[in-house]
Amino acid sequence: MQRNQGFTLLELMVVVSIIAILALVALPNFYQQIKQDRLVTNANQLHSVYKYARAEAVKREKPILLKVESGKWQVKTTIAPIEVLAEFNSTHSSVSVTGLEDLTISQYGSTLAKQFTVRDGDSTTQDYLLCTYVSGQSMLSKDAACP
Repeated sequence: MQRNQGFTLLELMVVVSIIAILALVALPNFYQQIKQDRLVTNANQLHSVYKYARAEAVKREKPILLKVESGKWQVKTTIAPIEVLAEFNSTHSSVSVTGLEDLTISQYGSTLAKQFTVRDGDSTTQDYLLCTYVSGQSMLSKDAACP
């Protein structure tokens, strides 16, 4: 007489239970990582829009305006015909940018020293700062203030 090969229902249920327990333990860390990645993504997009605006100002040899309109930061030309070249808009409703205001970048790439904070209002995630300097250089920082 041959014995059938395979798993019993009891063995299968034990394995499924162990996998479910491990998933429940890992889920909070995974959710935390998703929230942090949202902030990083929005901070990088904000920084990219700023660097794009600076590059356009230098390339065109004309000032470029970063204008706040309807919660978006738009890259606009300052000389007619006025065009919207790019814009930043938060990718998730929980993420906001504080300190966003109109900013003009000169044809040489210089601008005002400003600080913009990308946050989600959750104390468990790390907020990001976009720091712009008078020279036009910029950087993302996790510190409480721009260096």
